[in-house]
Amino acid sequence: MKNKFCCMSLVLTIILMWAPDALCAAGPSWLWNVLVIPPRDGWETDVGKSIATVLSWHELEIGESGYGTGGHDVRFNLLPPMDEDSVLKAPLPVDEKTAAVMSFAAPEVDRALIARMAKTGVPILLSGGEEVLFDKGTGPARNVFALDLYRDYRCPAFALYAAKTVTPEAHLALIASRFAVNQEREAKITYGFLDEAGFMPLPFWVDASTRNTFDMVSQEIESSADGVMLSFLGNMGSREMWRSFMRLNTKWRLWNCSSPDESYLSSRGMIFADQNLFLKEHGGFMGLKHRIWTTRAMHISDIVAAGRANALAELLKRGIDALPQPIDVLDRSALLQSLETVQGIPFGLQTLDIVPETHRPRTRQVYITEVSNGAYVLLETLPVTGLVYTTID
Repeated sequence: MKNKFCCMSLVLTIILMWAPDALCAAGPSWLWNVLVIPPRDGWETDVGKSIATVLSWHELEIGESGYGTGGHDVRFNLLPPMDEDSVLKAPLPVDEKTAAVMSFAAPEVDRALIARMAKTGVPILLSGGEEVLFDKGTGPARNVFALDLYRDYRCPAFALYAAKTVTPEAHLALIASRFAVNQEREAKITYGFLDEAGFMPLPFWVDASTRNTFDMVSQEIESSADGVMLSFLGNMGSREMWRSFMRLNTKWRLWNCSSPDESYLSSRGMIFADQNLFLKEHGGFMGLKHRIWTTRAMHISDIVAAGRANALAELLKRGIDALPQPIDVLDRSALLQSLETVQGIPFGLQTLDIVPETHRPRTRQVYITEVSNGAYVLLETLPVTGLVYTTID
C-alpha cells in the first residue's frame, strides 16, 4: 500500500510539472520544492525508479518527522526527460519556494543547466559531475555542487599509486598532446606530483594524429628494461600506444589517465584509476537498500543510483538544517553558504565533506584497476583529495 501511495505521489508530481502556474499558486508556505532532472533514459528505468524511490522515501521521512527540515516539508518534483537543447529552452517552474535543482542527467545536460541557472542563485546539486567543469580557475560557480571529484583527481591518484608500487629508480614517462588542453594540463599536474614523490618522469609531447609518433616513443623507451608509461592521450591514442607496446613485446606497463569503459577490455594489463567503477561491488550501498526496505517496504534495483540520490537529499537537508532556525523565508544566499561546509554526507562506506574551495567532496575513494581476462580487476583502493582547479601555463 505504501508503495502504491508513493508511486501515485510521484505521478502526481510529474503531472503538476506541466502546470507550473497552478503549482506555484497552490503550494502552502511551509512546502518547499526541489526540481529533479532525470537520468539519460528517464524515470522508467531501474536507475530512474531507484532515484525516485529514494527521493520519495526522504519526502515521507521529512513529512512525518514532526518538524520537517528547517520547519518545512519538501516535495521532490520529477521533471520530464531533457536533452541539452530542452534544458536551455523548456520552462522550469522555479519560484520563491524552489529550494534546489537536482540533476542525475548526462554531463552535457548539466553544463546547459548550469549556464541557464547561473544568475538565479538556486542551488544546483549534481549527482556526478566528474566531466563537468564549473570552476574556471577563479573559484567554483557559487550555486553548483557535485558528488564527484573533477576528472583531474587521477593526477594525485596515480602519484599515490606510484609511490606505493614503483621504486624511485624505476623509469616513468608521461605522454600527452600539447594540442589538447586537458591532456597537457593533467600531464603537467601529474608530473608535479611525481616529482614531489621523488620520481624523475620523462615527458613526451606528441601529435596523437601521427601514427609514427607512437613508434618513435616506443623505440625510445625500449632501451630501458621496463617502466611505466602514463598516457593522457584519450581512447584512440592510448589504445595505439598499448598496441605499440604489444608489438615490441616490452615489459613497460601502460597507466591510462582516461575514464575506463568497455572499449578497453581487450587491452590486457592496462591500468586505470577511477572513483566510480567499483561502487556497485565495493561501495557499501546495500545498507541503504536494507534500511529503505525495512522502514517503508520500498524496493531499490540500482543501489548506486539510490546512493547518489540519498547523498544529494542529505546534502540539501543538512544545508537547510544548519541555517538559523526557524526559517520563515527561503534565503538562498544563506543556503548556498551553508551547503559549502556540509559534512558527514553518507555515501555507502564513504563519508563526504563538502569544501568551499571546490563545492565537491574533500576526498573520494579511488579504485586502481587492471584489465585482465576481459574484465576490470581491483588492485588497490586509495583515498584521494580533490584538487582546486588551476590553469597550467
